[in-house]
Amino acid sequence: MGWGRAAVTSTIFNNARTPATGWVSPVVDGYKAGQCTWCVFDAAKAKQLYDAAGGYKGTLTIWVNGDGGHDAWADAVCNQLKNNLGVDCARQDTPDFATLRTKIQNRELKGLYRGGWQMDYPSIENFLAPIYATGASSNDSDYANPQFDSLLKQAAAATDGATANSLYQQAEALLNTDMPTMPLWYQQSQFGFSTKIKSIKMTPFSTFDLSSVVLA
Repeated sequence: MGWGRAAVTSTIFNNARTPATGWVSPVVDGYKAGQCTWCVFDAAKAKQLYDAAGGYKGTLTIWVNGDGGHDAWADAVCNQLKNNLGVDCARQDTPDFATLRTKIQNRELKGLYRGGWQMDYPSIENFLAPIYATGASSNDSDYANPQFDSLLKQAAAATDGATANSLYQQAEALLNTDMPTMPLWYQQSQFGFSTKIKSIKMTPFSTFDLSSVVLA
């Protein structure tokens, strides 16, 4: 399979995912499209950079939790790495999500592993500080960049939203330089409702906004 984010989200997820262009969700204020310049699929450029870096020795593993239905996309990623770069790649499953998280937190895994994030509150800050600030509770990659941390502090101290968002966006741009993680896709809300309902809205947390219900 000639793999790119668009191919996986359309073929495997039936468009229930949207290819990611950065580390921040489009549903929050401050989101800026195109922050991840490396997220555009370019097999020829990837091969050029891969060869220049000296390649990869051994088998590259992609760890996923076996109870989450991640086998199809992980296999697609492995297949494109084999086809486009010549990398020996294999998917590795853990029995469940709890086991995967335990191994990640204990730094037991070698290779790549699946990650995911559901925001605690609708803010650009929540997609940056808890995951990438030095020593943060969800910083599984052990990412540390003093400039990134400084921008987060400046943003948190800003007295207006526009200034804060600009500083957070500058911090996100540093992730594109350092690439502690690889953004893949954003999850789409999937729902259905009765014909007795004329309209209803979803919240940023993929739940129904009951105050918005209009009966038919």
